[in-house]
Amino acid sequence: MTGQAGRDVTVRFMPHHDHEIEVCDPSGRHLGTAHLADAATPEQLSALRQARSRRARRLRAEVKAAEKLRRDRFAPATVPQKARRLDALTSSQADHELTGDAARDLSELALPDLIPPAAPPAHWHTPPALAAPQPPTSCDEPATEPPAQPSHSDKRKP
Repeated sequence: MTGQAGRDVTVRFMPHHDHEIEVCDPSGRHLGTAHLADAATPEQLSALRQARSRRARRLRAEVKAAEKLRRDRFAPATVPQKARRLDALTSSQADHELTGDAARDLSELALPDLIPPAAPPAHWHTPPALAAPQPPTSCDEPATEPPAQPSHSDKRKP
């Protein structure tokens, strides 16, 4: 398709074949197949599949551990009686579990090349916590007041 810039074409594609498209002229004559220019290499695809598998295994293990911790534990009974929970934990065990949960930062799960969002433009109305600090105005500058809005009584009927 080199040298064909500016030419009118129609594009045909198969829904699940996102790696290529068919290029035709407006009359329907086939001009060629266009392939994805920067397609991932087989090594990249293999590494991506392995990373996704590792992440899925880690998430499954976390869900299993959370389910195990969530289940109620009851004291054994040899005669019919009301179920009695086992809530016995030492304070160090509780602190250890709580600090492990609090220390878990979602940024650990973020992509390494994550770019923080830029500050909003100055003309946007933002909450005071997000607004950039404004430079102080000097007392010598005259304060500008917005123009007065006409009241309903100032309006004239045609």
